[in-house]
Amino acid sequence: MKKASFNKNLVWLRVCITTFLLAIISLFLFSFTVAERSAEDLWKQLGLTQIQGTEKIKKSFINDYFDTYGLKTAKNIAAGNRAAVAKDLLTYVKQYVNSATFKAAYEKERAYAKPTMSTPNDKTKESIRKDKIEETEKLMKTTEEIIKTSNADMKKTMQDILAMHKKNLADYRDPNSQTIDMLWNQELFVRESDKKHFEENLKRWEKEYPVNYKEIVKARLQKYLELAATVDFSAELTERYNKKVFVKSAYEAKNYEWKMVYRAGKEVYEVAKVFAEQWLKEL
Repeated sequence: MKKASFNKNLVWLRVCITTFLLAIISLFLFSFTVAERSAEDLWKQLGLTQIQGTEKIKKSFINDYFDTYGLKTAKNIAAGNRAAVAKDLLTYVKQYVNSATFKAAYEKERAYAKPTMSTPNDKTKESIRKDKIEETEKLMKTTEEIIKTSNADMKKTMQDILAMHKKNLADYRDPNSQTIDMLWNQELFVRESDKKHFEENLKRWEKEYPVNYKEIVKARLQKYLELAATVDFSAELTERYNKKVFVKSAYEAKNYEWKMVYRAGKEVYEVAKVFAEQWLKEL
C-alpha cells in the first residue's frame, strides 16, 4: 500500500497556500523595489530566471517544502513598496496555479498518492492446514537425521523434539484442529484489517486530493483569511540572544504561519486579504 502521501507529510496537501504566498513575499521580496514589475524582472532581482522561480513555486506546493536555495541576492535588494510587490506576486502565483502546467503536476501527484489495496493472497483454511503439515513433516525428517548421528544426550533432546513434531502433525491433520482454526481466524483478521485501512486511506485521499484541485485552493485561501485575521500587527518585538522575539510570550508561542503573516506586515495583509477574498469569489 502506498504511504508516501500520508507519511510525509509529502506533498501538495499539507502545503498551505497561506504559508507559501506570505513566505514568498516576506522571504523572497521582503524589500523589493517595484520599478518594473514584469514576471521576468521579478525573478531577476533575486538572481533567478522566471523558469527557476516558477519551478520553486511548484516545488513549494507539491513537494511540501519551501525552496529558497539560490536566493542569495534577496537580502541586498533595496527597500520598496511591499504592497505593490504583494499584488504582483499574488497575481503571478494565481496565474501559475490556474495554468495547465500546474494542473498536470497536481494530477500526477494525486495519482501517485492514491492508496492501493494489498494484493490478497489465495490462502484457504485447507491450504493453511496443508502448509503446516508439509512444514512439520520436513521438520520431522530433519530431526530424525540429526538423531542418527547424535550422542546419547543429544538424542534424548532431539527425540523430545521429534515427539513434539508428531503431536503437532496429528493436531494439524485433525479436521477439528483448534490450531488450524486459530491460524485461519488470524488470516481473516489480517484481511479485514487491511481492507479497513485501505478504505480509511482512500477516504482520506479523496478528501485531501479532490478531483477538482480548486477545492484545495479554496480551503487554503479560507485558512489564510481565518489565520491572518488573528494576527496582531502592532505586536512589539525585543532582542534576546541576538534574535528578535515577541515581547508577549503568547505571540512567541504562535506557529510558523502566524509569524509569517506578521513578518509580511499589515500592508501586505491588506492586499492579500482583498486578493484572497476576490479569488474565493471566482472559485
